[in-house]
Amino acid sequence: MYADTMKGHQPKGDKGNRDDYTFSFRRLADVWPTYFPEEAEVGLSESDQKVRLTTALADFFSTPEMAEVLRSRVEDDGNDILCLPIDFQQLQELRMFIEDKLNESPKEALLCMGVAAHLALCSDKDNKRNKINIRLYNTGAAIALKKLKAAFIKKLVTVRGTVLKVSTVKPLVLWLKFRCMKCRKEIPRVFCDGKFSPPMSCTIQGCKSRSFIPDRSSAQLMDFQKIRIQELASADNHEEGRVPRTVECELTEDLVDCCIPGEIVTVTAIVKVLNNHMDVGGGKSRISSQGLYYLYLEAVSVRKLKSHAVSDKEIQASGICHSQSSTVNDDFAVKYKEKYGTDVFRRILQSFCPSIYGHELVKAGITLALFGGVQKNSMDQNMVPVRGDIHVIVVGDPGLGKSQLLQAAAAVSPRGIYVCGNTTTKAGLTVAVVKDSMTNDYAFEAGAMVLADRGICCIDEFDKMFTEHQALLEAMEQQCVSIAKAGLVASLSARTSVLAAANPIGGHYECVKIFHPTY
Repeated sequence: MYADTMKGHQPKGDKGNRDDYTFSFRRLADVWPTYFPEEAEVGLSESDQKVRLTTALADFFSTPEMAEVLRSRVEDDGNDILCLPIDFQQLQELRMFIEDKLNESPKEALLCMGVAAHLALCSDKDNKRNKINIRLYNTGAAIALKKLKAAFIKKLVTVRGTVLKVSTVKPLVLWLKFRCMKCRKEIPRVFCDGKFSPPMSCTIQGCKSRSFIPDRSSAQLMDFQKIRIQELASADNHEEGRVPRTVECELTEDLVDCCIPGEIVTVTAIVKVLNNHMDVGGGKSRISSQGLYYLYLEAVSVRKLKSHAVSDKEIQASGICHSQSSTVNDDFAVKYKEKYGTDVFRRILQSFCPSIYGHELVKAGITLALFGGVQKNSMDQNMVPVRGDIHVIVVGDPGLGKSQLLQAAAAVSPRGIYVCGNTTTKAGLTVAVVKDSMTNDYAFEAGAMVLADRGICCIDEFDKMFTEHQALLEAMEQQCVSIAKAGLVASLSARTSVLAAANPIGGHYECVKIFHPTY
């Protein structure tokens, strides 16, 4: 389809048109090595499929309507790199150009879009200074991690999950010069996907030397970070006896530090594979693992999922607050009152965990904790803000349904975590520091309190915990978890309500005693 678009771009007889075409092709040749460094020495051909697609996209992006849309969305990270988020479902005309190429080779398609946006938005003086990264999102329905298998290799997918682990940001070498120790010739090398690959032999005729010295001052670097994503627990993909699946995801350039442990993100990424022989020792084990690979994701865009209600400003900005929706809401309220009456809170209690009969007072306390309160911030900087989350502990005899109530609360909450106290450690409740086997770097791994940020953390068998209660004090009071381990000092948000269940001392609740001796 883009081949037909190129027909109108070819010069036909007019000298001015030929000069404009030569000038645009010269600009394309100047920008091309920035996005395709491995083709810097090959040269461009007008018949190349990628060149034709890029030129067609550049014509499409240069139209007044599209240029205005792109300029309003482009973002600058301050490091001479521009970010351009694009909603794939909203731009129907763009899908006509790029959809086929995006299914065949998504990496090349995104780079061609970046070159086209560069030609359309950047001036001549910014040709070699700025680079535009296309952050494509909303490309289709999110797939489950259990379906992420070999059939999706080198395909563009969308996954959704909770961020468990975030590594530190490190520089990744993309391009480096090697100097031959015999003839002193400099040989540039491009490292695809960051894989270090020095030259095998000197390219000078008659030299054939195999000894090289890397020129580290000529290295071209980019920011690099790894995160681990765990699938969301839901009734649709729940399997008995299955451990929740996880997948590694690589973030580069402007995507680094875009999320923290505990956040729910939607990632549009390219599925890639990496040889696993580097993780094992030598000898026969190394030889037998040459054919072993593991899947990972190269992120294209990362978008956070808001699990809380939108604010009034967001409602006004999105334009969803209008007279028609108000009329629909009023009609719904009238019909609800006619059928169920005006006692809405009692109806909510009856709909919460209906398998447990009675216990209206306990259900009311849990329901209020699920709704939560409002955090109060004083204008005075010296005043401590008052938290809005409600903590609840349920103490009762065994067999009354406390565990079922906690599991129901975790299922109702948009970010609910259920743990059992007798199998939980301090690090499992707060934050753990783990070591990466490949990079030997330490990173944070979120615990239950951090994963339940802006949600609820349900802790069963609270009385079976010995010293783990102390790890919850800061999280319940200050709504954060501070940690200092292995040279890492940080404070992570834990804005969550704690719902705990415990048995009384002796296994029987005595009403004649006060609360503390009973517990």
